[in-house]
Amino acid sequence: MNKKKEILLLLFLSLLSISCTAPQYFWPQEDIVFQEINEPSLDKKVLVASRESEFKKEIVQKIKDNLSNRSVYIKIIGIENLKNEDANQYSAVVVLNTAMGWKADRKVESFLTRFGNLKTIIVLTTSDGADVLADTEDRQIDAIASASTKNEVNNISNNIISKINTLIDN
Repeated sequence: MNKKKEILLLLFLSLLSISCTAPQYFWPQEDIVFQEINEPSLDKKVLVASRESEFKKEIVQKIKDNLSNRSVYIKIIGIENLKNEDANQYSAVVVLNTAMGWKADRKVESFLTRFGNLKTIIVLTTSDGADVLADTEDRQIDAIASASTKNEVNNISNNIISKINTLIDN
């Protein structure tokens, strides 16, 4: 391939990459409100990080309802605060994010770059087509894809809660 074609190919690939992440910069999403349930001194700890949406709030509420009467500390934070968290400190980490530009949230990907080798991370990525997963290559995470539809809340919540229970009961 001659130099001109190589440069054009690189330029095209660069523009394609930028166009896939651009929506995350132009349409930033709100984070869920910070909450803590039970005492941080408990041995079992669950971190839930999420953006704000009705679908995600319902899933977070179901997680809280299921775990709040158990001896489990639950910390709920926004995706923006993932950068301040150490996933090694939790029995389970649940991340709820929205795909934009056919990719998981860039803040989530940054977190997974740091902790993707852990088997305690569950990542739900929502998209219209329910077809975008967090990157699992060379990672131990449990990735789930779904559309943000009300009829999926119970199925997705039960799936996530089952995975959390398996992690905290071991």
